[in-house]
Amino acid sequence: MNVKALVAKKIGMTRMMDPEGHMVAVTLLQIEEQKITKILTPGRDGYSAVQVGYFTKRDTRLTKADHARLRKVNVAENFARFKEFRSEKPVEGLEAGASLTAAILEGVKAVDVTGFTKGRGFTGSVKRWSVACGRMTHGSRFHRRPGSLGTRTTPGRVFKGKPQPGQYGDEQRTIQNLRLLDVDTKNNVIAVYGSVPGHQNNYLFVKPSIKA
Repeated sequence: MNVKALVAKKIGMTRMMDPEGHMVAVTLLQIEEQKITKILTPGRDGYSAVQVGYFTKRDTRLTKADHARLRKVNVAENFARFKEFRSEKPVEGLEAGASLTAAILEGVKAVDVTGFTKGRGFTGSVKRWSVACGRMTHGSRFHRRPGSLGTRTTPGRVFKGKPQPGQYGDEQRTIQNLRLLDVDTKNNVIAVYGSVPGHQNNYLFVKPSIKA
C-alpha cells in the first residue's frame, strides 16, 4: 500500500514521554471514520490518487449524486466531504470501499499535517505582520499605527506586499516533519509533537513526512 494518508480531527492536547525520556506536550488527532470512495488511475484520470470520503450526514441531507456514487462502490456511510491523496506510483493494495485507520501509520516516525489556521478576522499590521510599534511614551500619538507607506512622487504608488492591515488567518498551511510519538490503533488516535494548525475540532490531513 503506497498511499499512507488520513483525515484527522484535532481533539486536544496532553503530555507524554518521548523516546529520550523527556516529558513533552503532544497534540491528539482523532482519525475520523473514512473509506476509499474512488481510485484514480493515470490511464483514465491522468494521475494516480485515492479519493477518501469522511464527515457523515443524514441520508436526507446527502445530495442525490453523492448518494448514488457511494452506493455504487458499496459504501453504506453517507459521506459528504471528500479528499484526494495523490501518489507518484499506481495505487496498489487498496480498493474502493476499504476503511482507513490509524494502523497504516504504524512505523512512521514523522508526518506532515495540513489544515486551515485559526481565523483572526481583520487585524492591524502589528499583529498581522509583527511590524515594530511606535513609542509607548505619553503624548507620542503613534503607537500601533501602520505609519508611512514610504513612497514619494516617484514611483507614486504602494509596492505590492507592503505589510498592511487586513484579513489574518483562515489560510491553508502545511507543517512538515512533526514527530509521531504514538499510534493508538485501539482508539484510532495518534499523538503528534509540534505545532499543528487550526482550532480544536478542525479537520486535518496527515501524511508521512517527505523530509523525515
